[in-house]
Amino acid sequence: MTDTPVFEVRDIRKDYVLGKPGLFGGKLRSLAAVRDVSFTLRRGETVGLVGESGCGKSSLARTVLRLNEPTGGEVRYHGRNILDLPKAEMQKLRRHIQVVFQDPYSSLDPRFTVRRILSEPWQVFPDIVPPARREARVAELLTLVGLNPSDADRYPHQFSGGQRQRIGIARALALEPEVIVCDEAVSALDVSVQAQVVNLLKDLQDKLGLAYLFIAHDLSVVRHISDRVIVMYLGQVVEEGPTDAVFRTPRHPYTVALLSAVPVPDPKQKDRDVIVLEGEVPNPIMPPSGCPFHPRCAHARDLCRQTPPPVREVGDARVRCHFAGELEPAADLRHLAGPSEPGDRA
Repeated sequence: MTDTPVFEVRDIRKDYVLGKPGLFGGKLRSLAAVRDVSFTLRRGETVGLVGESGCGKSSLARTVLRLNEPTGGEVRYHGRNILDLPKAEMQKLRRHIQVVFQDPYSSLDPRFTVRRILSEPWQVFPDIVPPARREARVAELLTLVGLNPSDADRYPHQFSGGQRQRIGIARALALEPEVIVCDEAVSALDVSVQAQVVNLLKDLQDKLGLAYLFIAHDLSVVRHISDRVIVMYLGQVVEEGPTDAVFRTPRHPYTVALLSAVPVPDPKQKDRDVIVLEGEVPNPIMPPSGCPFHPRCAHARDLCRQTPPPVREVGDARVRCHFAGELEPAADLRHLAGPSEPGDRA
């Protein structure tokens, strides 16, 4: 892993305008799906992104890829702001920043053979692989992701979910990218298959120096693959830091609640403390005043209800909480002290 960032996101914001002007006499409303998120990715590094459903993880992924146009901020690839690029220039750059989607079945054209799926990107970028080498390159890609070269003539429906996800990874690798966004890439897979795909991603990273933005719900998977972790809540980053620091000494009450609920296979710890958050995630159209987490936080005070918290440096982590570092954990997190592997769950 190098110290020079390959990919930088600075204060990125994505607002969705709801409704139409004058419709039934109503006013336009705005939903802030992503609010001032910043992070960096270095070559050979994995940044894990976690949070509840609806917190803005996938919106962030689509925005930094310019699949959704951002409302504000910057996304820099090797120092160049890709949000300023015209469409033709952006298309050329896309070969360097690829994505693996959550559902491998819907992301693969069911009418195409694997051979055509893997070779289609070379129609757009013919300089990557000369036509005479494409047959051999398809075989290399399939071997690289643990499939048989003879699978090239089969269709997506003839594979299992884990095998289809391997094909999706191979398609991303076909363009020889530096950055891959894995948007819930293992969430739809069985636990044992998740472990295989995560280990494959780690092996590919070691071989090719890839940088991953890895989005997932499963904290045990995130811990296994990530160098740093970002925790999101209601479109904001509430905690960010090295994986070991976040998992061993979480500073934000929301992070503590997420980690307290991580399942473990040890029956001796079945009675450990689990924080059950009260209520639902607030409506992002009408977010609460002050800290967005205060309606569900056991430590909330008047300051939290009135004033948005600043980002504070606490140890190795950056935490968006007025009282970060001052609060005692409300749960016993000793079950997180040991090494974690995907699939180590009850």
